[in-house]
Amino acid sequence: MRLISRVDPIAAVMERYRIPLVNGSGRTIGYGDRWWAHRVRDGPDGLILGDKHVGITIACLDDDGRILVQLRRHRIFDKVWSLSGDTHPRKYGTRKVETLSEAARRCAKEDLGVVITRWRNGVSLSYSARDPRDPRYCENELLHVLATKHDGLVHMNRKNAYELRWAKFAEISRDSNEDLRKEPNDRKYAPWVHAMFSLPVERVEEALLGY
Repeated sequence: MRLISRVDPIAAVMERYRIPLVNGSGRTIGYGDRWWAHRVRDGPDGLILGDKHVGITIACLDDDGRILVQLRRHRIFDKVWSLSGDTHPRKYGTRKVETLSEAARRCAKEDLGVVITRWRNGVSLSYSARDPRDPRYCENELLHVLATKHDGLVHMNRKNAYELRWAKFAEISRDSNEDLRKEPNDRKYAPWVHAMFSLPVERVEEALLGY
């Protein structure tokens, strides 16, 4: 496999910013280009799945404990179900990097058209996965799942999602586990959802529903 250049013609037309890179202990070691961090490339011992970085998934819950899930529209892992939205803490130029809560607020405003100021950091986990539909790209994240209550209207951003719907925790847990018995190309949930629901169910339930 040929070593991929840092000049990515596909990514060149997308919004550019840097995201936090972390080591195996989760400590920030610098900031990298968002697209280069998601590129599969050659290494001395085989393929490298991008650069380990900080990711965020937000979970909006209604008063019945249902979770708003999003059919994702994205260059990476397109047309898979995630939770309510996905993002990274962003760093533009010399500006200070966003906090987790700031990034979550921005994500909710951009993807759902709502302003939510209070977020709870429910669970953090590490995972990596290559996109089976476009194997040039991957995820390699220290993922933080931030949860909040929101029982009002949402306004889907069609640039970032194909569909939104409310789903019960048990439904997502069941479907995610069934998904893992399928070939990667046929799975309907994002790999970070699989990683989350592979944790002990009590831990995930407390992280998302424990208000």
